[in-house]
Amino acid sequence: MTTVYPHPVHHFQVEAGFTRVAFSRVQLPTLERDVIRYRDGSDPAETMRKLPGLLTVGDCVLERGVVPSDTEFFAWLNTARVGTVERRDLVVKLLDASHQPVLVWHLRNTFPVALEWSVLDAQLSAVQIERLRISVESMDVQSA
Repeated sequence: MTTVYPHPVHHFQVEAGFTRVAFSRVQLPTLERDVIRYRDGSDPAETMRKLPGLLTVGDCVLERGVVPSDTEFFAWLNTARVGTVERRDLVVKLLDASHQPVLVWHLRNTFPVALEWSVLDAQLSAVQIERLRISVESMDVQSA
């Protein structure tokens, strides 16, 4: 009998149309389905029925080290104007040791909603990180 182990999370790739695709961390969106509570007035039961409602897709967060002259996240965030924004589809791939995808997340119709940088601190020995939060309209997950 073959033992199957969970896959490590440290080897992944992001495809989003960025020039530099080296990310140190990706927080994938959460999926949450609303619950519709319903009770008919003539129902003798004292509990409500629960029905599945709309699916809500959370935000995705991309993190990477800041490189001088690379302001691509900032430029994408600034494409948003009232009523218009540059939307992109993102693909996040969890890779095996031979760099082949194991799991693939397709994030559709995304656009940036927040950009932040790590704190500047003269007492730290750390890399400056930029963090881009992206709104995701829909998501598919496929096993490779």
